[in-house]
Amino acid sequence: MNVFLRSIVFFAVFFFAAKSSAQGGDLLIQQYRRGPALNANYPKLRLFLGPQSSRINTDLGTTSATLTFGAELNIEFRVSKTVGLVSGIGYTPVAYKYASDELPSKDQLVFLTLPLLMRLRPTERVSITMGGIYSFYQSGKQILDPDGVSQVIPYEKGIFKNSIGGIVQLGYHFLGRFYGYVNYRWVRRASPATQLQTNNLAGFQAGLSIALWESKK
Repeated sequence: MNVFLRSIVFFAVFFFAAKSSAQGGDLLIQQYRRGPALNANYPKLRLFLGPQSSRINTDLGTTSATLTFGAELNIEFRVSKTVGLVSGIGYTPVAYKYASDELPSKDQLVFLTLPLLMRLRPTERVSITMGGIYSFYQSGKQILDPDGVSQVIPYEKGIFKNSIGGIVQLGYHFLGRFYGYVNYRWVRRASPATQLQTNNLAGFQAGLSIALWESKK
């Protein structure tokens, strides 16, 4: 939880710094009746949809992440030309293998992710996005592979739970409506000491979204 708290503090500092910067720019424009290209028109609302790949692992030290594919639907509200707020929903499968020569196995989990993020755009094309996420656990299963024959065992309720975490994202906007990005995300929640599985997950994601709709400028 310490990592999450540090991220929230970092997020808050950026928010107030960006807000102060935006206010200062508005005052200059009012005083001199002129402004840079940042004063150009832009859509206040944009709706993004696209696929996302993930390599997310546990903190156990005995697992290795495998590649999974999900999707995201996000809406961005532009507070100003350089500052926006982002929320939505993500379908996030997570899979990792256990390091064991005796009984090869892996976990496959499914989460729905709700983000609340702030997006800063230091340039027209590059953006930095950060904030918190709430991860809703949906389902999970363990796949055993003794002697090359897969055996699927659904996880009982209560082992994996909803959790809170954060995201730091670097993105690139191009061709008007496209947005490519790379995330580092993590979620944490305490688990019983006697439990072999963990709710602490972290890793990298990459995605490509397209703006399906935007408000009039």
